[in-house]
Amino acid sequence: MTCIIFKIFSISFFLTLVHCKPPVCNITSVGYEGLNFIEHKKTMRIQIVHQKSPFEQQINSPLHKHGVLMDWNKKPTPKPRTNDTIRLYRFLDHEFYGKIVIGHPGQSMNVALDTTWIYTWVISSRCHIVDTIGCWMHNQYNHDKSSGYKPDGRRFSVDADGYNLTGFYSYDNISITHSNVTNFSFIEMTQLPKSFLFNKADGVLGLGRDVGSGYKPFFNTLLLQKKIVEPIFSVYINRNYQSNAGGEITLGFADGHHIKAEYINGEYHCDKVVFLRVDPLPYWQFMVDKILLVENPTKKTTYCQQRFPDHSIGCKAIIDTSSSTIVGPSKEINDIHSRIGATKLIMGRYSVECDKVDQLPHLDFIIAGKTFTLKGHSYVSKVTFKSLSICLSALRPAESKEEEQRWVLGGAFLSEVYTIFNVEQNTIGLVRAA
Repeated sequence: MTCIIFKIFSISFFLTLVHCKPPVCNITSVGYEGLNFIEHKKTMRIQIVHQKSPFEQQINSPLHKHGVLMDWNKKPTPKPRTNDTIRLYRFLDHEFYGKIVIGHPGQSMNVALDTTWIYTWVISSRCHIVDTIGCWMHNQYNHDKSSGYKPDGRRFSVDADGYNLTGFYSYDNISITHSNVTNFSFIEMTQLPKSFLFNKADGVLGLGRDVGSGYKPFFNTLLLQKKIVEPIFSVYINRNYQSNAGGEITLGFADGHHIKAEYINGEYHCDKVVFLRVDPLPYWQFMVDKILLVENPTKKTTYCQQRFPDHSIGCKAIIDTSSSTIVGPSKEINDIHSRIGATKLIMGRYSVECDKVDQLPHLDFIIAGKTFTLKGHSYVSKVTFKSLSICLSALRPAESKEEEQRWVLGGAFLSEVYTIFNVEQNTIGLVRAA
């Protein structure tokens, strides 16, 4: 009798294990035709690693009790590199960055991989540290030390959100993971805003869209030089902020492991990708039907209801892989914070009581008729100081006229939504993340 009971238990346990391990959603799955899910020598996998924010490092520093806050300027110790990965670090609750190598011999730089920028730029050794504080405590590219450097001569200058970026174009080879682009055009920045002093990144690797401006973004150059075969890259952010495994960006393929699969009526069903046409802009902008703050099944507040010339109603949104915040029109973000009982802090940030995070309303993003849900722990992150904790909202009100015109969806959104970018079809695919 005992033996029979044991066998029944064993079979039941085995079936439970089988049910708990969903299949990998791949090219054979219905609805994924046309996507490459095969990793090979002409694809790249970029790993993201979580780091404590500068704020946490400052307040937990042994020097803090003496009023000395210096830990923010320490560089994280990188893990040993392999021939097919580059690790990205998450910093300051909103900054993702990774490492590239420029020139020969190689000069290592930390760069934000940014889908809102087409340009790649790094801080130049020509940046005057006396006049430009933003250059302090950063790696700087010195083209005199690279045999691959070629001068361009053109100047670069852009005004963005009240500050100026100034530099000049250069050519050199840039390595990322196991591949590289040769004779790549990028910008050596010589003037930066003061606020850049507190960033860990030494520049930006632009993953924006090529819209015929004359400048080829990095990923498009990889395709042009046949270092990547498939015209797609995808972004996965690990929703476990306590883990060092922060996620990854894959170049040239999509990873089916990151697509949510649900067990329904005795079998697994992979979530379907919603493909959206993006606007003809240098960043990945698409239409959102509406955004709901769901306090309970009968109490929902609707946002993102702008009327457009074609009579459609909704709002525009862009994906920002360099940030973990969600930026929206100030009136709407402030209303959300009021309804969830958030307290205003400094620098446009808000906090909520940590013991109420699990009871916070859900945020539903309705996109092409599909609902993507963010629960409280997705849009609130915890920062600790010894035995004290503060829970910061990832929602941030717009601070400029430009930001007021759209929602900017960073890591807090991407932690729940796996995104697939297609540079040839000009589409972005959204699917619930595993």
